[in-house]
Amino acid sequence: MSQPFSMARRLMIPLIIAAVVLLIDQISKAWVLRTWATPYSGEIPIIPGLLALTYVQNTGVAFGLFTGMSELFIVTSLIIVALAIGLYLRHGPQPAWVGLCLGLIVGGALGNVIDRLRFGYVVDFIKTFDGRFPVFNVADSCVVIGVTLLALGLHLQERQQQPRLQPSVDSDDGA
Repeated sequence: MSQPFSMARRLMIPLIIAAVVLLIDQISKAWVLRTWATPYSGEIPIIPGLLALTYVQNTGVAFGLFTGMSELFIVTSLIIVALAIGLYLRHGPQPAWVGLCLGLIVGGALGNVIDRLRFGYVVDFIKTFDGRFPVFNVADSCVVIGVTLLALGLHLQERQQQPRLQPSVDSDDGA
């Protein structure tokens, strides 16, 4: 009987984080669509040469790769989200930071899935380094941050669990 409560409780942090990410992502994209009538029709400089806002339609995945495959990306994203949640639940209680990472990844992935379902493309709008880096959005940022923090955290956790080699002390008593 305590299993469902435990599962719901374990999912609370990731679901709250995912919901916040999804809300911020969708609000920011709605603002972009209200601000620009058409893609590539101007930009708002925030930090000249470093950061600007603009409107780009991305039919591919990260960095505009593999354009025109929205259906595949929808299915793939939903499978990845389901697997991530399943693995999280399967491995028993996890530190809160793992739930945070999961929430960032799930919220970001779902934000882009919603765009693909609604429009057939993802709304990107954050332009960095004078366009020398692909335009991205809040969802993309959250996925990258979540995956990076998860990888870093797991690496550090693994290093802490490895037995430390003790320096050998020679028992040379001079005899």
